[in-house]
Amino acid sequence: MKFLIGFVFTCILGLNFQAQNELNDKIQQIDSLRSKEKELLFEIEQLKLDQGLMQLKQVGYPVSSKPLEIKEYKGFVIGFDCEYKMAAWTFHQLNTDVTFGSNSRTNDFRMDSTISCGTAKEVDYFKTKTNEDGTIQTRGFGFDRGHLVPSADLKWSKAAMSETYYYSNITPQKPDFNRESWAQLESLVRKISDNEKKTLFVLTGPILHKGLEVNNESENKLKIPELHYKIIVDLSTESPRGMAFLMPNKKCDSKVSNYVVPIDSIERLTGLDFFSLISDSLEQKIEGKADFFAWDVKSYINNVEPLNPLELPKGYFNTEQAASKAGSTVSIVGKVVSTKFISKSQSTFLNLDKEFPNQIFSITIWNNARRNFSFKPETAFDEKYIVVTGKVTLDKNGVPTINVKSEEQIQLWEE
Repeated sequence: MKFLIGFVFTCILGLNFQAQNELNDKIQQIDSLRSKEKELLFEIEQLKLDQGLMQLKQVGYPVSSKPLEIKEYKGFVIGFDCEYKMAAWTFHQLNTDVTFGSNSRTNDFRMDSTISCGTAKEVDYFKTKTNEDGTIQTRGFGFDRGHLVPSADLKWSKAAMSETYYYSNITPQKPDFNRESWAQLESLVRKISDNEKKTLFVLTGPILHKGLEVNNESENKLKIPELHYKIIVDLSTESPRGMAFLMPNKKCDSKVSNYVVPIDSIERLTGLDFFSLISDSLEQKIEGKADFFAWDVKSYINNVEPLNPLELPKGYFNTEQAASKAGSTVSIVGKVVSTKFISKSQSTFLNLDKEFPNQIFSITIWNNARRNFSFKPETAFDEKYIVVTGKVTLDKNGVPTINVKSEEQIQLWEE
C-alpha cells in the first residue's frame, strides 16, 4: 500500500513538474514575442521618421536668400538664423499617428550643440538662484519658451518629441499667446489631420526683422517676434490645397479662422520660397488663396494643450495629472472649452482643455449644488482658465472629475 501511495505521489510530482515546464516554456515564448514586438515597433518608428524626412525633401525645404543653417532632426527640419538665434522656419509632417501617440511631454529643454553658431539657452528666458536655505528661486523675463514644431505633433515617437525641446525649436512667446491662442491653433491643425485622415505638411516660424524689440535681460539679447506664422498644406492628388495663419505674439481676441492668409503673403513677409520643388502650377494653386472652410473643420473647437505642470505653483496640477490624483483633494487648472447645462435635471457640466467626447477632465455641478451659485457657471467660466479644488473621482469611463458643491471651489486662474 505504501508503495502504491508513493508511486501515485511520484506520478503526481512528475505531472506537476511537466506542467510547470510547459507553463515556463509558454511564458518564455510570450516574453520572446514581446521582445520581438518591441524591436519591430522601434524599426517601424524609424522607418516612418525616415520616410517623413524623405517626403519633406521631395517637396523642397524653404529657400532663403539669407544664409541659414539647415538642421535635420528625427521628426522635423529647421532653417536656423544665427543672427537671431532662432529658427526662421521649421518643417514637419503631421499624420494620424499623433491620434494614437501616448508619450507625455518630456520638458527636457536644452541647447543644441550641433548648431554651429549656438542656440538660445535657459538664461535667455529666466534666471535661477539658490537661497541660503537651499531653496531655488526662479525669475522669468515675461516670456514662455514657445514651441515652433509642437511636441504633441510628435507624441507617437518619444525620441522625436524630445528633440522639439531643443532651444533651436523655441521662440520667446507671450504667455497668453503660447498657452491660449497658439495652443488653440496647434490643436486645430491636429484636429484637421485627424478629421480628414490626411498627412499634412506643416511649416512654422517667427517673422524676423531688425526692428524687433530686444529682451535685454536675456543673455543672448534675444529679439521678440511680433508675429508667428503656421502653414498647412495637403498635397494629396484628390484635394491639394493650403492655407497659412499669421498671428500676433499676444492673446488673440478673434477666432483662429480670422488669422487665415494666403501662403504667398507669408513668403513676401519672410523672403522665403516654400515648397520649392513642386510644380509651378501646383504651387500657385496651394499658395495663392486660402479658404478656411475648404478644410474639414467640423468640431472646430477650443481644445488646448494642458498647462505645463512644471510652470504651475506647488500643489496645483494640470488636467493630464488629474487621473493620478483620484481619491485626493487637490486643485486642478485648465481652460473651460465646452459646457453643458441640462435644464431637466438642472445640472451643469464643464470640460477642461478637451471637449466632449474626448474630455480628459470634467467638473460636475448637480442640481442641489447649483443652487449655491450666484451666477450661471456654464456662462461665467466658458473659455476661461480656472482652478477647481475638490476631491477627484473617476466616472464610469475612467475620466477624472470633481463634483463641485459651492462656487468658492472654482476661481478664475490668475497667473
